[in-house]
Amino acid sequence: MTAPVWGAIISALIVSGLAPILIRPILVRLRVIDVPNERSSHSAPVLRGAGVAPLLGVVIGMSALAASLRPWTFDFIVIVGAGAAVAILGLVEDIRGVRIVTRASVQLAVGAVATTALVWHSDSELWWIPVGAVVLAGYTNAANFMDGINGISGLHGAVVGSAFGVIGILTERPWLLGAGLVLAVSFVAFLPWNLAGKRMFLGDVGSYLLGGSVGIIAITALVDGVAPLAVVAPLCIYLADTAVTLVRRVLGGEEWHQAHRSHVYQRLTAAGFTHLTAALIVTASTLCTSAIGLLSLDGSGALTAVAAVGIGLVAAVYLSLPGLLSARGRKPETSDTSSPRKTPEAPGPSHSAPARWAVVGGTGFIGSALIEELQSRGFRAESLTAPRLRLAANATPEEALSLLKDHSQAIATLSASMLRADVVVNAAGLASPGAAASEALFGANALLPAVIYQAANLAGVQRLIHLSSAAVQGRRMVLDETPATEPFSPYSKSKALGEALLLAGVGDAGHGESPEIVILRATSVQGPGRATTGRLRRLAQSAAASVAMPGDRPTVVSSVRGLVTFVARVGAHQDRVPTIVLQPWEGMTTSSVLELAGGRAPRRLPLTLCRALIGIGYSVGTVAPPVRGLVRRVELMWLGQDQNAAWARSVGLEGNSYLTDVFGVLPERVK
Repeated sequence: MTAPVWGAIISALIVSGLAPILIRPILVRLRVIDVPNERSSHSAPVLRGAGVAPLLGVVIGMSALAASLRPWTFDFIVIVGAGAAVAILGLVEDIRGVRIVTRASVQLAVGAVATTALVWHSDSELWWIPVGAVVLAGYTNAANFMDGINGISGLHGAVVGSAFGVIGILTERPWLLGAGLVLAVSFVAFLPWNLAGKRMFLGDVGSYLLGGSVGIIAITALVDGVAPLAVVAPLCIYLADTAVTLVRRVLGGEEWHQAHRSHVYQRLTAAGFTHLTAALIVTASTLCTSAIGLLSLDGSGALTAVAAVGIGLVAAVYLSLPGLLSARGRKPETSDTSSPRKTPEAPGPSHSAPARWAVVGGTGFIGSALIEELQSRGFRAESLTAPRLRLAANATPEEALSLLKDHSQAIATLSASMLRADVVVNAAGLASPGAAASEALFGANALLPAVIYQAANLAGVQRLIHLSSAAVQGRRMVLDETPATEPFSPYSKSKALGEALLLAGVGDAGHGESPEIVILRATSVQGPGRATTGRLRRLAQSAAASVAMPGDRPTVVSSVRGLVTFVARVGAHQDRVPTIVLQPWEGMTTSSVLELAGGRAPRRLPLTLCRALIGIGYSVGTVAPPVRGLVRRVELMWLGQDQNAAWARSVGLEGNSYLTDVFGVLPERVK
């Protein structure tokens, strides 16, 4: 290799290896968190989006190659452009989400444009264009599907990139050698950040970069005349795992696009292999197919046929591994240490025997109702007093976490009171939606959850349930169970910061086996004796009671009984509970809840008028911020808000209404 090629490779290695130092604080600030779902093989929230690091390494390295290997400058421009384009799409998906149709369309478009450029530059056949579009989009998604355990993508990038480099040497194509090794070192440099210390995930930006870069390099090599089997061989294990899994799910009547844990590598971890061991099995299989594929480089039909059979056999053995291990009754290895929390398969507190509960803030409105509910179910519940904390309203997650060391005495005191608890519920905090920003508000709603987590961690608590608020998602069309937040008031900002501390920083406490965190977002909880409930009743009985036509939108108004019943079910659930769950909708609409509370039907206003008045109100709120809270309450009364409580629906809790307990008997006409 020439000095410029070495320079490009070293530059990519250094940039990719050091970039996470700068990227991590940005991801924390943006709250780019990977929350475990049905597909996940980890159980704790982890920062994702760190694939920006190898993206920078690939861009720097490929750009250096473009400047030094001038006969292939155009090829490098196409490669880095296509890889970066799909990676940026993945970054948008990490931060805010992208519809599946949009993702597929952009991926196909990037593949088509990149291949068109290669075809035009090399004067190749036009039929390469649709092939290139499908290859790039297909492998981008395959790499994304396979990016489910620690180390697998970094190792895959290293092996495939190195395989391309070997092909470049054997076929005397310096561009392929350089491109392959830049790709390899960019992902190798990320491995320490994924496998040790404060782990980070590549996220969609990283998996899209991997799949898109491998895809476009493969297309460029094929257009350049490299033996097809040699080029495709390094891709075969990922393609086989993805294709067979999708076919199996479709034939089994499953929703193929839903999150799952059916891939071979996921079934290997379920069989007891650690993440790294399973990733090494996938990598070794890819290494075998890559090596066998080299036999086809001499152009011999016989050797190509032998190589094809050999690759098929390796893929078949790989696909059969979960069944073979199951048949032999293999004993599990030590569980993966990707997070200090229990693995998803570990049970939570049991339904069969009364568990010990500790409720922080158990004398408050929700806390006292929860203790009463728990005791009625046979659980032993104890009320704990929350320490009074203060935190600057403009504090960042990093600044808040740095203050934990100053509260070691409060943490130790709480921990001692939690020692015999299986489940801890944080029902403390200031439930003041209209409050101004203050140190007391942010101390109670943001810093306190972190202190409680540290205490629960020290006490060996199994599950920690933090009562947050659906207000953290602001004016979103649909409240859901994603980590995305759009706070609009001091109260919602304090609650969102509390969630961010639990999701992004507290998991690094490192004191033994940490509790399973469940952030439970409550909606507008009402109950007898609560001031907000009295105000709602008076409003419903007044001439101001009104809704936007036709008045059938879901309302966020819920009951304290509904909330504490749900909390009890969450805490006693035997299987893993998602990290974020939403209090279930109680079946009431904007119209029916006002009629229930006021005893008469509310006035129905034209929808267009309501939207116009709300828009004007928010415009005024930009100049006079206190107005925004009032406008938001009117907006909820008129338009309500959709709620997607997916987990509650999955366990049969969505739709149960206890609001008649709060406002009296539901009138016959709104039953």
